[in-house]
Amino acid sequence: MARTVRKKRITRHELKEDRFLETTKDLISFSRKNASRLILAIIVLLVAVVTIKVYFGNKKKAEENARIRILYANSLYESANFKEAVIAYQEIVKEYGGTRTGRVATLLMANSYFFSGDMNNALEFYEKSLKMFKKDNNWGSASLMGIASVYEQNGSFDDAIEYYDDVVTNYNDTPSTIDALESKARCLEFTNRYEEAIGVYTQIKNDYPDITKDREKQVATGFTPCNRRMLSHNGITKVWLRNA
Repeated sequence: MARTVRKKRITRHELKEDRFLETTKDLISFSRKNASRLILAIIVLLVAVVTIKVYFGNKKKAEENARIRILYANSLYESANFKEAVIAYQEIVKEYGGTRTGRVATLLMANSYFFSGDMNNALEFYEKSLKMFKKDNNWGSASLMGIASVYEQNGSFDDAIEYYDDVVTNYNDTPSTIDALESKARCLEFTNRYEEAIGVYTQIKNDYPDITKDREKQVATGFTPCNRRMLSHNGITKVWLRNA
């Protein structure tokens, strides 16, 4: 009589062990076949990590160096040595143009060109500064005010008015807004558009009553619109320097 052989029942635990052993075996086999690729991938990953770490370390160091260098340039600017300031800012832009301080130096260099009477270079660097800071309300409005000021200084009052309007439209929540409105009104006066100028002055008085009173006091003490224009530009720059 034939003997019946009973099949051994495989438990779930044994089944999991078998699958684990098979998976491990497959991984070992894969590793042997692709060892060089795996090593290369690990090396690439390590190099990437080190590169990123070095990059941010260098960037931080560059920013620190730029901040030190701009102190000297700012001292020249504050002393009204604008031509020397231009040279100092140029060096910062050349060496640290990729840093935040380097971008600020671009704007201050444009200011230095403006006050030294070089309107062509002033316009060029104000425009570059605007591209860098277009999405930044304070720095963007300052750059746009610079462009408008160059056109006004050159007697292109219609172009200046357009840029002053851009400041009011695009950066209406910045301190530059009232300066842009006053400058626009002044340009309208220069082009004999007195009724429009009065409308802008009325807007300023209604929208900025507290500031208007301060302006009236300044005029009473000898701050004429032309004097205020120059001092305002310089005063705003001092604020920029504190934020640089």
